[in-house]
Amino acid sequence: MAKFKKLDSKHMQGLLEAARVIQIEELIRNGKMPSLDQVVAAIDETRNEYRPRILAARKREREERK
Repeated sequence: MAKFKKLDSKHMQGLLEAARVIQIEELIRNGKMPSLDQVVAAIDETRNEYRPRILAARKREREERK
């Protein structure tokens, strides 16, 4: 039976970063990488949707601590 070495968090971070780079390169190669404008628009849309909820939750937390 094969034995596997336990990976530390630094090693895992390196593997995750390598996987992310491979995924990005594949998207670019296949012409599926969104433009920077599309990414920024998606971030803006998400912020606009969730910002009121986040602020309301923070306000509730502050009021509960009083």
